[in-house]
Amino acid sequence: MKKIICIGELSLNMVLDAQGQPLGALPGGRVANAAEILARNKFNVLMASEAAADSVGDIAVKSLTDAGVDVTSVDRFTEGRTPLNIFVGASGDRPATITRYEQYPDECFDIIWPRIDEDDIVVYGGFYAIDKRMRVRLQRFLAHAVERKAVLVYLPGFLPQLEPRITRVMPQILENLEMAHVVIARANDLSLIFGANATDSCYHDHIDFYCRSLIAIEPACRRISYYSGKEMCSVEIPESTCEGMIWNAGATAGVAAAIAEHGYTAADFEATTDELRRNILGLAAQTANAAAKNIRFPYLGF
Repeated sequence: MKKIICIGELSLNMVLDAQGQPLGALPGGRVANAAEILARNKFNVLMASEAAADSVGDIAVKSLTDAGVDVTSVDRFTEGRTPLNIFVGASGDRPATITRYEQYPDECFDIIWPRIDEDDIVVYGGFYAIDKRMRVRLQRFLAHAVERKAVLVYLPGFLPQLEPRITRVMPQILENLEMAHVVIARANDLSLIFGANATDSCYHDHIDFYCRSLIAIEPACRRISYYSGKEMCSVEIPESTCEGMIWNAGATAGVAAAIAEHGYTAADFEATTDELRRNILGLAAQTANAAAKNIRFPYLGF
């Protein structure tokens, strides 16, 4: 069976309502959430990440292992703290907010990289894919994955407070786009990175040159769309799904699951077929719907 290698942050999300009352907690990181969903659906999943040897890190890693994710490539560092994100719901004119606490050591991400076999799937993204602490090591691994003919799926979104000046990291983002076979981006990711309000023009102006396949997650439109060259198709998402907190991770998991189930290779994404696009969108929507039903917290717009 193909391996699905997920590379991204491990954190813990604390969710509060608009009045500051706690609703609960769940492990965070869109890539990590997708890894957990995939493993619970019996895919062969490995997580490459890092977490401090603290109680928050224990919770995040245990959530993965309980789901069946291989965590042999998760580095447990001792000098620092696992990131904690505090989500507060919107109230009146006040938008939803995130307050983040983290303490990474200067030198970390000392992980054991997994073996890459032909047609394995590598899902990577977030701030991990552009952070200077790990960029050199990660770029070498991704280049190796390309050489081994793996399918690379890139998620470019990250919290703007991690890097408020997008120009500093744009070269890394473009390099990631160029290596990817599929890009999965939320509408607010495209707005943050490219200043784009219209997904179609953003794809043609900024992404198509580097990567032919863009899967756009658009909660305001209640849809997931697949852009490939001059072709575009969409699938509608129920409003109830868009209100679930990790439906984005569910959609990401669905994309990776469809690639694995149908045996799509890197070459298949050079000139996609209508069947490929609809197979991927169908499973992305199905998995997003299931993920939203399993999480009781509201979607806060991030």
